[in-house]
Amino acid sequence: METELHLAAGYCAATGVYRSGHPPRFAAASALSFPEYILPRMNLPGRRDRPAFVDASTGAALSFAGLRALSLRVTRALAAAGLRRGHVALLLSPNSLHFPALSLAVLSLGAVLSAANPLLTPDELARQADDAKPFLVLVTGDLAPKLRSIVPDVNIVLIEKLLADVAAEVDDDDTLDLPTANIGRDDAALLFYSSGTTGRSKGVVSTHGNTIAMAASLERAWGGGGGGEKPQQYDDDDEVYGCVLPMFHLFGFSSFVMGTAALGATAVVVPGRFSVEKTMAAVEEYGVTRLLVVPPMVVKMVKAAAGDGEPSRRRLRLRQVVSSGAPLQREHMARFRSCFPAVNLGQCYGLTETTGIVTMCDLQHNNNGIDKVEMPPSSTEATFVAVAAMTTEVKERSAGGGGGGRGVSIGRLMPDVEAKVVDPNYGEPLPPRRTGELWVRGPSVMRGYLNNEEATTMAMVAAAGSVSGGGGGGGRWLRTGDLCYVDSRGLVYVVDRVKELIKCNAYQVAPAELEDVLATHPNVHDAAVTPYPDKEAGEIPMAYVVKKQGSCHLQEDEVISFVQSKVAPYKKIRKVVFVDSIPRSPSGKILRRQLKNLLQGSILHRSRM
Repeated sequence: METELHLAAGYCAATGVYRSGHPPRFAAASALSFPEYILPRMNLPGRRDRPAFVDASTGAALSFAGLRALSLRVTRALAAAGLRRGHVALLLSPNSLHFPALSLAVLSLGAVLSAANPLLTPDELARQADDAKPFLVLVTGDLAPKLRSIVPDVNIVLIEKLLADVAAEVDDDDTLDLPTANIGRDDAALLFYSSGTTGRSKGVVSTHGNTIAMAASLERAWGGGGGGEKPQQYDDDDEVYGCVLPMFHLFGFSSFVMGTAALGATAVVVPGRFSVEKTMAAVEEYGVTRLLVVPPMVVKMVKAAAGDGEPSRRRLRLRQVVSSGAPLQREHMARFRSCFPAVNLGQCYGLTETTGIVTMCDLQHNNNGIDKVEMPPSSTEATFVAVAAMTTEVKERSAGGGGGGRGVSIGRLMPDVEAKVVDPNYGEPLPPRRTGELWVRGPSVMRGYLNNEEATTMAMVAAAGSVSGGGGGGGRWLRTGDLCYVDSRGLVYVVDRVKELIKCNAYQVAPAELEDVLATHPNVHDAAVTPYPDKEAGEIPMAYVVKKQGSCHLQEDEVISFVQSKVAPYKKIRKVVFVDSIPRSPSGKILRRQLKNLLQGSILHRSRM
């Protein structure tokens, strides 16, 4: 019986490794660079004239042939601007039809693409630029003023002018071809920023091999229905993807610059701030079949639908919504299904360090199947391990799985991905239905953190043997920092987080960064930041502040405004509690779990009392 369970879960007891149920795909890819892999696919029969991207706000479209031609024209222009193999190009732009072409152009020269969030402040952008050291910055005109703190010798290229210049060229698109850049799979391709498992923002270096692997993996998963045969009434030509995710984030970038482009599917871009009305109008008008979102978007869709009968008055072809970026609570899933009974809602899971998605829900799973959570038997062997900060607590899981996405599967391992569930106490791999830290490896796992060997060593664990494929950390295990278990069907469940990161509206917020900001306030003696539950955002940053002696006048509003002026909107402190002291270990580490207990302690007093 135990052997059958292991086989069904994809688990090998001899090695402690879980393997994907998808047939391997990456080994079939022979290209040495991502553009070499993706651009020829845009000329495949039946694809050339198909829309690759459609702007829902204007109706403008860019065919696959047009995307290829634009990418190569921009490549030529950037080469004339001096961009070369190994240079870093920083891209600061909201979503647009042109974002993928600009990205492909940078990669075609062997340069490294580093995308930035347009919401970052000038000082935050300057810090990213100081770390990435870009040769040039591609920026829209309205965002250019944010670059005032960037060092003056960086070449600033306005995207609007660049596109106008290449549009004026008159040579034949069919004569355009990739330049000779001598790119290899082990060469750096992407430099996206993540907080990793703990601490401040770090540059994640993904190789061309990583990006090829992710594109091939998404093509296999989506093209085959995510782990089974696609329903017979659908084919790849029928798929239309809704793009509301920011492409500067690796979830959006991997899904649309890699995934839909490899699959040959149309992506409908809904630009600007997320709006349920705009999104659902685009879903209806363009026949979107699959929508990729983050949890706050699901919450807003449910509220709008419940309030005005949205599903009943819309004629939708939508059949799947996939959420990622943070756990989706069961109550929100249940409400979504009641509002959109014909739409399959599931989750996927990935990291910047894995160059995108590593688990994905099955398209074929019905809602009832997803909800049949396998709980471990109530025996000593089924005890679950939960880790908090530097201590370990052993406890049995309670039926129902709790909140924060517990009891809701994040899907199965993607093609070519292997996993371990590791006991945090003893470092031993665990069988199905036992909880430990999730480790993953495969050809999409990053090379490492930029100029940070210490952080790379902490995140990556060497291992004998590797998944076939080149580039990145395919032979090393990546410690995700998430506590998970795998059930007897091979479905992965997130139980909790080892990491200290705050997930606010699916963005990662590092407490250490906000604590550094708070430390600069003249009336703050000490401070700590932790997550606080929020129905819409998932979590919000909450600050515990110790006032300096003689600063009793310091108020909550003043602290919130001070931090807000120095960080991006999603990072701002939303709640402040004043305390007498911050609990710390002998080494000075903040004991964040103890801070939660302080909320009910007598030493607390609020600023507005």
